[in-house]
Parts: sequence; structure tokens; C-alpha cells
Amino acid sequence: MTAPTATARSTVVLHLLGRPGYLTADRGAELVRALNELADSTEFSATGPHWWSAFDEHARGIDQSLSRVTASAVGSPAPQELLPGWKWALAVCAADGRIRQRALASGELPVGEPAAIPLLVVRCSDWAAPVRAAARVALADVLARSGPAELPRAAAMAWSCEQRRRGEDAVRIVAGHLAGAPPELWRGLFADPDHRVRRRALSAAVDVDRCDMPQLLRLAASDPDVVVARSAAEHLLGTLVPSGADIPATPQAEAVLRRLLASRVSAVRAVTVTVLRRAQRPDLAEPFTADRSKQVREIARWVLRSSGQDPAPICRARLVRPAVEITPGAVAGLAESGDVGVPPAADLLRPHLTHQRPGVRAAVVRALGAMRPAAVTTAELLTLMEHDPAPRVVRTAATLLEAEADTVPRSRLDDLLAPGRPAPLRARAARILRATGTWERLEIDLRLLHDADPDLAVAARRDIRVWVGSAAAGRARLSDEQRQTLLALLHAAPSIGDGNLRLIRFLLSRTDRP
Repeated sequence: MTAPTATARSTVVLHLLGRPGYLTADRGAELVRALNELADSTEFSATGPHWWSAFDEHARGIDQSLSRVTASAVGSPAPQELLPGWKWALAVCAADGRIRQRALASGELPVGEPAAIPLLVVRCSDWAAPVRAAARVALADVLARSGPAELPRAAAMAWSCEQRRRGEDAVRIVAGHLAGAPPELWRGLFADPDHRVRRRALSAAVDVDRCDMPQLLRLAASDPDVVVARSAAEHLLGTLVPSGADIPATPQAEAVLRRLLASRVSAVRAVTVTVLRRAQRPDLAEPFTADRSKQVREIARWVLRSSGQDPAPICRARLVRPAVEITPGAVAGLAESGDVGVPPAADLLRPHLTHQRPGVRAAVVRALGAMRPAAVTTAELLTLMEHDPAPRVVRTAATLLEAEADTVPRSRLDDLLAPGRPAPLRARAARILRATGTWERLEIDLRLLHDADPDLAVAARRDIRVWVGSAAAGRARLSDEQRQTLLALLHAAPSIGDGNLRLIRFLLSRTDRP
């Protein structure tokens, strides 16, 4: 059998600590063994800040007599005493403030134990003033006596407690040691698996000017967390292209700009394109009018307009290239540019309704539908929804049809909803039918209650409950023919509940009103 990992052991410890009322002799011995085994595991030193916060909270209800429990209670051949480090940890987390304060005395501090620094940081924000004062002195003492390897753990723990009331005390103590820390320590913090630690480390490094340009560039280019990557790019660009003055970019700045513009993170590209205006390089912004990110496209157009250029011709020229070079971003960029020039944007877009890439076809449909008046007909949208093999194109066409549902022929929608049609197509047709009107929505839901497709039936039942509770229910005009149709459908709809049935019948009986 594989030995349990430190993560598994730490989970067991928190589970046992969280049930102090059930700590019989047997369970107490189990907790002692779990704590001792956890301390012996090689991975335990990497236990994260949030585990220690949970330990502090759970350990508050543990009786101090636990330290005298031995494994002999469950037949272990040799009694097992709680390790000194854990005895101190339980004491410094005790509910009694006098016990916590005594554990913080200089002679009691377990320097080098994994629990020492995390729990000292926690005690710096203790609710008892004498305990807080003793913890601040103890933390400064332990950090001064510990090796540099302990400082990253102290920083991570302090940052995790920063939002607590009086949590800034530990941050201030740790910051005094970080200011003179070697570059290797900062590199370790920037490589921490917890993105929250990396975010805070970057902010702290910038505050004390301990982040060099290559490090910022690596974070901006490769960190998996968007916030870290964007923040690194902002700090780097703020140094290379200072705000407040529009001056040409230096060769070094241009090299960095090009690397950041190639980032896969849209937020990094966005902040980089923004500084192209003050770097006087609008030419570098031109390709980004076709970026896959809408935000980046908007900023690129702003940069061009700020330099006196109209982005529309650039976007038009991109659409007359060979089909293989057309991208969804190029299509969206032309639609967003507000171009009404010659040739009209719709004429450039329509040929790409049959483009081989689904993303381009979906972007074309969306762009044509967004024009006013719309440059794509209802018939074309229905054909795309029925026959296009790409789900994203079908979704786009269905969304446009739903917005203009009252213009879609009812007979066509009934045909798409007919049994035997593909289930996704029927579901989309049902959504469009629901959007045609208040009473039409109720009718289609009642018709689908006993549909052979269970997903459609469940969706109909759910939508009826929403319809009954909506403010629009019963406020639209209702013809006699619709009333009779709905009453007939209600006879076969007992599954919607008596309360819903009564309310719907009441709404149907009301006098018509505009």
C-alpha cells in the first residue's frame, strides 16, 4: 500500500482537530500519530499558509491534555508522545490567552520547527493585545535567528493574513527582512505555485525596487496567472515608456514592446498596445485591429485615431486578402470600425459566409447581424442554423434569430421543432419560439411537457415555473383562439403542479387588456 502523502495527512489532522468533542482516547491517540507522521514527512515544510490558518482555528478547542495521550490506547506496541513542536503549536493556539502568551516567551520558541513562523505570524494579529505584542517580538527574533530559506514562508504567511484586523504588523516585520534579501529568494517567491503569493511578491518587489527588467519580462511572458503577467508588463512598460511624455521608444524599449505584443495573454497585449501611442509607434498597433481580443482591437483603433489615422481602410484591406489569411479578429475589426465606406463592409463580409474556418463564418454572421439594418436575412440565418456543421455558427445564428423572433415564420420554426429533427436543433427552435411572445412562450412549454426528448420536457417544465413568477405573465393581449388552445393544453399538463395550474387558469380568465 502506498504511504499517505503530506497533503493526505494534513487533511486528516484538520478533520480530527475540527471535532474536539469527539476526541476520545482512541481518537486522541489517532490525532497524536497523525501530527507526528505529518512532522516526519519530507513535504511538510511546504504546507501552505491557509492550512496553518485552519490549524489555528481548529486547534483552539483542543484540550492541552492531548499532549499526554499515547498510542497505547489503541493497542500500539510502543507509546507515542506528541512531538515538542506540536505541543508548542497547540499551546500557542490555545483558547486561553495566558497559555498563548506563555508559549511566546523567548525560551519556549521552537526555532527551526515548521510550525514556528506560520503561527507566530498568525499571533501577530491576535485579538489580545499582550499576545500580539509578544508575537511581534518573537517573530522578529525567530526571523533574525532563522536561515534565508524561512523568509519566503514567512512572507507568504504574512501576506495571507494581511487582510485580517491588525494583519499589517506581521507584513511590516517581514518586509524589513525582504528589503535586503538576495535575488534567489525573490526568484523563489516568483515561482511559488500559489498565484496569490506571486501576485503579492511582485507588488512587494516593486515597492523595494528588487525586480529587474529580465525578471519582469519573464513574468509578463510566461506566468500562467493573468494578473501577475499583466502587472509585470505594466511595471516594465512604466519604466521603459514613462507616462506623461510622448517620446520615441528607444531600441531597447522597442525590443521589449515587440516581445510583449507577441504574448498569448490578451491583458498583456492590451497594456502594451496602449503605450504605443506615447511611444510614437502607431504602426505597431495596426495588426492589432484584427486581434482575437475585442479589448485589444478597441485600443489599437484608439492608438491609430490618436495619431490621425483612420483604422477603417486598414480593416477593409485586410478583408480582400486570400481567404486563408482571413481571421475572426479581422472580420470583427471591420464590423467594429463603423466603416460605411466604399466598398460597403457588408459586401466585403458576405463572401466569407462560406469560409472553411468555422470561427470566421461565425464572426461574419455576427458582424452582418450587428449592422443596422441587418445585412443578413432571416432565411439565411435559418439555413445556417439548420445546415451549418459548426456549433459556434449555429449558436450565433440562433442568437440573432432569438433577438428578432417575431419576424421568423412560425411554420418554419414548427418544422425545425418537429420530432425526428436533431435534438440541438429542436432545442434552439424552442428557445426562438419562446421569444416570440408571452403567451406563445407558455404554449410551446405546455406542448413540450410530454415530449419524447426528456431534456426538452425538463426545460419546458422549468420554464413554466419561471413564466408563472415573471412580471410579464398575463399582461400581453390574449385572443380567444389562444385562450382555447392554452386551456386545452392545460388539461394534459397536471405535472406542473396545482398551484401553477390555478394561477395560469386565473390569468387566462382575466379580461383582455393592452
